[in-house]
Amino acid sequence: MDSDEETLEETVEGTLDDDGLPHGFCTVTYSSTDRFEGNFVHGEKNGRGKFFFFDGSTLEGCYVDDALQGQGIYTYEDGGALHGTYIDGELNGPAQEYDADARLIFKGQYKDNVRHGICWIYYPDGGYLVGEVNEEGEMTGEKIAYVYPDGKTAYYGYFIDGEMLKAKLATLSIEEGKPQFEVLPGSNSNNVTSLHSTLNC
Repeated sequence: MDSDEETLEETVEGTLDDDGLPHGFCTVTYSSTDRFEGNFVHGEKNGRGKFFFFDGSTLEGCYVDDALQGQGIYTYEDGGALHGTYIDGELNGPAQEYDADARLIFKGQYKDNVRHGICWIYYPDGGYLVGEVNEEGEMTGEKIAYVYPDGKTAYYGYFIDGEMLKAKLATLSIEEGKPQFEVLPGSNSNNVTSLHSTLNC
């Protein structure tokens, strides 16, 4: 979600300073065919700006000293979008992701461009996955749940990259913004086959 424009040749449309660097509003096209439109101060991006990447995706936000800072919007080539918080050009903080129909499909945190902490992944039927992602940002671990569209009934247990392997029937409650699960008495662990047939997701 960033550009390696520093290592690429570029052409500039707009005003230049005495050193021949972009200054003011400029359009810079790189040899990769990525393009940036926005405000520059003596060659560094400062102010609102937008990258147009060769694959059709874009990245828009406010730049300070050549790095994206604060709220930014990365729009995928299919029209989906990731709204996130950037620090020094990297995703760090809360983020929400939407599909091409503007439906929420992800909510959570990022750290150094990787999903971090407790995250939610939403399905079209209204159900969702929730849990703490691993170091690679994957829904892998023993404290992850699939929550049914009713928002209360869940299967809570062991997942690998979002796929349920073993889980127990539980109920969901939210305490101080964090999901809490209570395993139902007598609930036995279900294997992946029975879970897939039950949830059909």
